[in-house]
Amino acid sequence: MKSLTRSYCWWETIDRDIEELSRDCCECARVRKNPVEVAPHCWERASQPFQRIDIDFAGPFLGLYFFVIVDSYTKWPEVKIIPDMTTDTTIDRLREYFVTYGVPSIVVSDRGVQFTSDQFQAFLKRNNIMHKMRAPYHPATNGQAEWFVQTFKDKLKALKCERKAVQFELYKILMAYRRTAQLESHHQSPVTTGKSPSMLVFGRQMKSRLDLLVPVNAQENSSREEGGNVRRFAINERIAARDFLGSAMAVRDSN
Repeated sequence: MKSLTRSYCWWETIDRDIEELSRDCCECARVRKNPVEVAPHCWERASQPFQRIDIDFAGPFLGLYFFVIVDSYTKWPEVKIIPDMTTDTTIDRLREYFVTYGVPSIVVSDRGVQFTSDQFQAFLKRNNIMHKMRAPYHPATNGQAEWFVQTFKDKLKALKCERKAVQFELYKILMAYRRTAQLESHHQSPVTTGKSPSMLVFGRQMKSRLDLLVPVNAQENSSREEGGNVRRFAINERIAARDFLGSAMAVRDSN
């Protein structure tokens, strides 16, 4: 919240006001986690975007199942509402992901039957993907996906989201998360980057309705509407213009 707010406005007590707003939110307090007892062990950071991805399932939650994919390097999250948690569905959603972002080198998951099945292992082998699985009975070792699963579930709970509105609210959560810088203050995140996922993926910040708060001068607006640079002519300058109602070129004064 602080990061996004400072991107558009500032006042003297901005940090304190935002902290008080968050602390006094009853719905956020109900789903807030207890302080971490010990510092979690972090995976070695990937060297480039979409080199290593963390995957996990969530659900049933509000009667729905979710497939979560988080890129280790950029923290770019994908959440898909799925009909079931079978191996076929898992492979299908990963293929869709690979088409968009490319084939990763490493996939990190838990030891669910979908991930340990011969079919899934053959799928990874065909794509030359190394499979790393977290330690049994210790979900925190799959930190990226596990942490984001809890994040978006907490957000949906805080919003008192109904099942019919889950997809819409999920879009808003993903938009906000992808635009927010992963700062050191986010102590629950396994590894921080100091930049937003969209900056690391696209090299620019994703545009949202918040950007409407930034004023744009009239000349820039005019150029955008025209689709490029605006040509200007001096008074009485002679120009050649095509007359689409006739068959010849007309030479006119620009009075």
